[in-house]
Amino acid sequence: MPVEYARMVEFLRDVHSRPGGTGAVLNLIHGSKLRWSSDLSALTALVSDPRRKLDLARHSFDEARHSYLLLERMAALGFKPFRLPSHLDRLERLLVRSRARDVKQVYAEGASVGDAELMELVAAALILEEDALLKLQAHCEVLSHDPTTRAILCGMSADETRHVAYLGAWLDGFATRFSPRAVAAARERLTETFRAVDDAYCGALAEYFDRAAQAA
Repeated sequence: MPVEYARMVEFLRDVHSRPGGTGAVLNLIHGSKLRWSSDLSALTALVSDPRRKLDLARHSFDEARHSYLLLERMAALGFKPFRLPSHLDRLERLLVRSRARDVKQVYAEGASVGDAELMELVAAALILEEDALLKLQAHCEVLSHDPTTRAILCGMSADETRHVAYLGAWLDGFATRFSPRAVAAARERLTETFRAVDDAYCGALAEYFDRAAQAA
């Protein structure tokens, strides 16, 4: 097991053992799911290819379903969800630093998204989904004491695996449409951006979990 992953597992094990810890984790995941479902719904309307529309619509449906399951589980745990502060919105912070426009704004303007912009969005989405998958797998490792929550998150992990697969296939297609170098450069640039965003996010988690514990 890589050292960084092992540390993440131990960190999550500690978080889930705290008062309100599991609810706070689910609230974090719920916030990203809710936002991502909204963006994917808008993007579905902006692409013209029927196959792409179906893939994006299914992905958006998955995220909305996950959001519902998380809300349901938080209610069962007695945890009252609250809106995440903007500095914990990694999706927003990555996308505003990308070369793509805000998809909801594009939709509102009645405009469309071309292949170059879609490639940027897909590269960003793949980075986010790969990170989400890794974290969900870590949660599954530490939740043996809570089989209900574990089943929900492991089910989400299966969906994230499918998301990573189709987004990766799309990105491979863009490498043919443009060039492997262009796709690799976009992914490298966005990966570096995401690392900075994730560092800031991780630095804010202690305060977030303290707030959640006080509310528990």
